[in-house]
Amino acid sequence: MTDATGPAILATIIAHRGASGDAPENTLAALSLAADHGARCVEIDVSISSDGVPFVHHDDTLERCTTGKGLLCEHLAVDLDQLDASKGMPDYAGEVLPRLSAVIDLLEARGLGLNLEIKPRKGLEDETVEAICKLIEGRWPAHLPLVFSSFSRPSLTAALHRLPAVARALLVGAIPDNWQSLVLQYGCRNIHCDGSKLTATQGAALRQADLGVYCYTVNEVDRARTLLKAGAHGVFTDYPKLLARHLET
Repeated sequence: MTDATGPAILATIIAHRGASGDAPENTLAALSLAADHGARCVEIDVSISSDGVPFVHHDDTLERCTTGKGLLCEHLAVDLDQLDASKGMPDYAGEVLPRLSAVIDLLEARGLGLNLEIKPRKGLEDETVEAICKLIEGRWPAHLPLVFSSFSRPSLTAALHRLPAVARALLVGAIPDNWQSLVLQYGCRNIHCDGSKLTATQGAALRQADLGVYCYTVNEVDRARTLLKAGAHGVFTDYPKLLARHLET
């Protein structure tokens, strides 16, 4: 991880929460399956337990994806370790809610790059970023791509100050009119946006500004091709196997 400018390149196809169309999202199983399906990069969401341990999970609350209840940030790590995260998929019964440390081990073993979306509970931005950065500093394999992204502007600010050498991506829905000032404010090398909203004109402008452009969540081959032609460097997808069959990566 070194300070750099220009696009922070990930991959043409990024497995969104792992191969989440075919396995429980944000689990070790989904990430391993993404590698099996040819992905070279994955996206995950990270927040923290009540005792400050980073876990890979999308929602503030536990009910949708695990057997737990309530806010993830109000549970101790040892209790979160006991949850089933199979999300009602019988083939994956017993799948655990993974700690970020376990995910890093898997990604290193499988040679996968990472887009880490910082997903703090409101009010826990600094604590979440600190816990993530402390782990990344000691554990992330420097030869693999890594980008921090977040919808949380306080989290981007905290990441900029805490671990500036890791590339940051401004995470948005539609491209905002003030994207240039936001990129400068948060020291971002990429913009990650909703794949249903990027226009060819916007893609060209972002490329001209020497930014990395990645679009979520793109599950149709034709839409992926259109976005790549419009200037996107890559797409996040729930179905990396499907897109890998049709796109050059």
